[in-house]
Amino acid sequence: MKMLIKSPLTVAALSSVLLLTGCVGTAPITNTQTGSMIGAVLGGVAGNQLGDGQGNTAMTILGTALGSYIGSQWGAQLDNRDQQYLGQSVYSGRPATWQNPTTGNQYNVTPGQVYRANVNNQSTVCRPVTIVGTIDGRNQNIQTQACQDSSGQWQLSR
Repeated sequence: MKMLIKSPLTVAALSSVLLLTGCVGTAPITNTQTGSMIGAVLGGVAGNQLGDGQGNTAMTILGTALGSYIGSQWGAQLDNRDQQYLGQSVYSGRPATWQNPTTGNQYNVTPGQVYRANVNNQSTVCRPVTIVGTIDGRNQNIQTQACQDSSGQWQLSR
């Protein structure tokens, strides 16, 4: 099946998405970024199909922007859910395991015993945290620490 894309704007939009995915570098891409990119492409294609004549370009741009926004909001909810599970584990000091239903990524968090530390010239309470994530079938092990800030909230510090 041969597919021909006639609109130069569609080609430019698709090329931009592919090029921007290369800008991520070695940092893991977040659900927010993934949702935004997928939403932008789908919204742009939908907008291009709905518009005609002079309004075609405007509808493509509008569809891309709206799709990107909706996709990023949807993806952010998934990122927030993972962060909430991590925060609850660190706060309670109890291990936690969960699987993200959308990505399939699985996480195991093990917080350690609290201790006193000097962070930014302030004495505070900290604890080591081990995070093991199974992402794309590969285990990734992160050793970090969480410390309480001046308001008593736990923050990952390294």
